[in-house]
Amino acid sequence: MDISQETIKVLLFLLPGFLFIKVVSLRCSLREYEPLHYVVDSLMASLVIYAIASMFSVTSDYSSSGSIAIVIGITVTLAFIWSVILNRDWLAKLLHPGDTSLSTHSSIFPVKGIDKFKEKWHLIRFSDGKEIVGIIREYNHDTHEALVENGRIIHGKGKMSPDPAWYYIPSGDQIVYMRTIEEKNND
Repeated sequence: MDISQETIKVLLFLLPGFLFIKVVSLRCSLREYEPLHYVVDSLMASLVIYAIASMFSVTSDYSSSGSIAIVIGITVTLAFIWSVILNRDWLAKLLHPGDTSLSTHSSIFPVKGIDKFKEKWHLIRFSDGKEIVGIIREYNHDTHEALVENGRIIHGKGKMSPDPAWYYIPSGDQIVYMRTIEEKNND
């Protein structure tokens, strides 16, 4: 296979963009795209990276190890900044200000709801009628697995098992609902 010098230069030009996309995808939940979209996104990211690198008098010819290190440093720094912007929905808040906001995430639960969900007391009901009350320490939104601390099984007429325990809820268990148990302030 004959690879021309121009092909290698194009791939080297896109390399910071591909690195940028990879770092952002490790820190964020990104949508699946066609391969052409990744190339276009990498091209746009590379253009921004090289524009910033040109401020430091770095060229895209990779002539020295110092310029390569600067480009990689700029790439990783921009990827971390962009992933924070995506994870916190700052772009959506900027473009759509108001009381309600549109989320850029494919599912809002892992990003928005998990903070209100974990580390609180919950009543969990399963499709077989069994109920557990406890503190949810971990919950996987994709597999619906959960780890419950101080869990107690609720038997008939509201009686709970005497000793609290850790419960692992595997993905095969059918959870009907999880209800948060809030403490009431008597102020």
